[in-house]
Amino acid sequence: MKAEQFFYEHPVFRHEEFVAWKALLGKIKPASINTALRYYVKSGQIKPVRRKLYAVIPPNQSPENVTVDPYLIAGRATEDAVLGHHTALELMGVAYSTFGQFTYITAQKSKPFEFQGQWFQSVAVPSALQKKKKILAYIDTINRQNVLLKITNPARTFVDILDRIELCGGWEEVCRATGHFAALNIDEVIKYCLLLENSRLNATVGYFLSQRKGAFLVPENQLKLLLNAAPKIPQYASKKTNEKFQLIKPWNILLPVSVIHQSWEEPNADI
Repeated sequence: MKAEQFFYEHPVFRHEEFVAWKALLGKIKPASINTALRYYVKSGQIKPVRRKLYAVIPPNQSPENVTVDPYLIAGRATEDAVLGHHTALELMGVAYSTFGQFTYITAQKSKPFEFQGQWFQSVAVPSALQKKKKILAYIDTINRQNVLLKITNPARTFVDILDRIELCGGWEEVCRATGHFAALNIDEVIKYCLLLENSRLNATVGYFLSQRKGAFLVPENQLKLLLNAAPKIPQYASKKTNEKFQLIKPWNILLPVSVIHQSWEEPNADI
């Protein structure tokens, strides 16, 4: 396989993938690999994105004006990257809005970085998943420009965005996004939520499911699984702010009043 074919099949690629390709050619000496990469960068065929990550420059573009798919960058940012949170919402088509921050989940240490004016932020794999060796629980694979990317499935995404509101643009964005899910595997939602062993999150997810019980066909016995694992004393569903919070029984969580009343839906309503 010539380099052009490799680049065609790998519009965004990691150093490890290039090494594997070179190994097929019998050229795996580090010096030859690094020399080849420097040559392709200098000749304008590829562009460094960050350490060990490269983007291919299409024939009709230059390194200065190339536009690289940000989802490919996020999905290949680390060897184990999984697209999640608001980035997953966008790819699923249920996000209320889009913004220039892309989130990927990884078990590796990965510093945030900027590319093409967009921000890429890593999120650690939840400790409960690491301890239970369930890092890849509820993960799907999608094909984007012939690149296979891992992404949290709808059930896990639903739970994750309620866990990390700050990664998704705030409560209004999260509430609107949860309302855009046309269907949801409730069994997976509850199993994944309980897997995380987070009573605050159990209550938050349980409350949101109860609000769309009819739409998602959530039976009472499934809601009871989350209710039994809810906090014994009241907890804030998210970081406390100056906004007024209200205690939700029987879930024992404090939610912003704007979330409870969905006040952004009726800006002139007297709450």
